[in-house]
Amino acid sequence: MKPNDLLKLYRADSIVQSIAEEIKANEDKSVQIKKVAGSLDAVLVASVYQASHQNQLIVLHDKEEAAYFFNDLQNLLSSKEVLFFPTSYKRPYEFEETENANVLMRAEILNRVNHKSSSGEIIVTYPAALTERVVNKKSLQRNTFTAKIEEKIDAEFLSEVLLSYDIEKPDFVYEAGQFAMRGGIIDVFSFAHDLPYRIEMFGDEIESIRTFDPTSQLSVDEVKEINLLPNIQTKLIQEERQGFIDFLPNNTKIWFKDYQQSLDVIESNFEKASLSFETILKESGDTQIVIDPENLFETPESFKKQLEPLVKVEFGNRFYLKGKSYALESQPQPSFNKNFELVAQAINDNQA
Repeated sequence: MKPNDLLKLYRADSIVQSIAEEIKANEDKSVQIKKVAGSLDAVLVASVYQASHQNQLIVLHDKEEAAYFFNDLQNLLSSKEVLFFPTSYKRPYEFEETENANVLMRAEILNRVNHKSSSGEIIVTYPAALTERVVNKKSLQRNTFTAKIEEKIDAEFLSEVLLSYDIEKPDFVYEAGQFAMRGGIIDVFSFAHDLPYRIEMFGDEIESIRTFDPTSQLSVDEVKEINLLPNIQTKLIQEERQGFIDFLPNNTKIWFKDYQQSLDVIESNFEKASLSFETILKESGDTQIVIDPENLFETPESFKKQLEPLVKVEFGNRFYLKGKSYALESQPQPSFNKNFELVAQAINDNQA
């Protein structure tokens, strides 16, 4: 059985249909889904997404659990790209320890959400990643350069724009934040995509745009339009920040494996950021050289305020929000301990 065939069976189930309609309606602000065992949570999220095609944000306990959940959704939704929203820093205010790959993923998601998809996005994350605020929408739009096929553009002007975005200009591009120009070919590795773009010019007109593999230099896909972003961790560091939840469309559904644990992690991370800020302030002789933690990180209060207008779904073992409750009569896979007679018996029982 293929994953999509499995999802069709679940989408046809009356309880799953009721859950999908309840969440899509936006009427009740919170929904509880109980007795979800094993990987049924990923199957349920995938089924609900296929039924509504609205934005879904799934918040797991931590990065490891989120990565497993992300992998499950990727296998189930092979025709839809699932997004993973990670943290940028290993520690608050330790900007030199920025995780470049994570910055790339965060920027790509902000770009995707900012340029709304008709099918909606499905994003997997964890509380520590939601602690960090993101650049506000207006600043992102103002600092995004869009290029389209058949559009006329001056190559020197594009070069100046990219340099102003803190994008380096080596001979060849091999990582995010670089561009190179060779005659009528412009290679750009944007902070909003995991592959570089190759823009081919005919005079002052864009003839084609392709993504390519920086190792083999072979083309991957042809695209009609691209959005080029600056390094939002450096270029836009002084811009006003907003919570990631506020960045999402109003029809986004937020799934929590543990709502209270998410608030606890956000509170703990904010306290760590505040301590780091006080240490930096003391070492600089009370001269403020970094932005206040209130402007860079979430507090439990600010996070809850962002969640107020959105539908929240709890699907773990602990429930805190009041709302309509559903129960899925699922059970975890029994342990057979390599006893094939027990396996055969279980298969016969299930068939019966």
